Amino acid sequence: MGEPRSIPDAALPLDLQHRDPKDMNSHVRVLFEDVFAEPEGSHSIPGVWRCAFRTYNGTKWFCYLLLSVLCAVPLSCCWGCDFACAQFYHVWNVTPCLRMCRMNMLCLQMFWSTIVRCVCEPLCETCALCFSHIRIKGKA
Repeated sequence: MGEPRSIPDAALPLDLQHRDPKDMNSHVRVLFEDVFAEPEGSHSIPGVWRCAFRTYNGTKWFCYLLLSVLCAVPLSCCWGCDFACAQFYHVWNVTPCLRMCRMNMLCLQMFWSTIVRCVCEPLCETCALCFSHIRIKGKA
């Protein structure tokens, strides 16, 4: 018997109320107030302002709805393929490559630390001993 398989994301329950739980798209949330503002002394009549508000929101809602009906499924298919390819690439190429790099860098780290201990430490210790005997006289 093999290991139990994980549940694919498609089988998980879908929350239709909170569709951006991680707040990933807060930068595209554009309300009427974010686009239009009339400063004091430059107000249109209330009916025009209400009509502009309804027109903006209705048009934005309708266009988004139309575009999502036409494009959401094909784009989600494309993005699913893209992320599957990226995941495959990372599992079968990037992670083994990084592992190999770490293994090889360990040898380089041991070599470099030996050079530092054998060459640089005695040199620094000698300089420190030479400079430790220097005395600076203060101003009188």
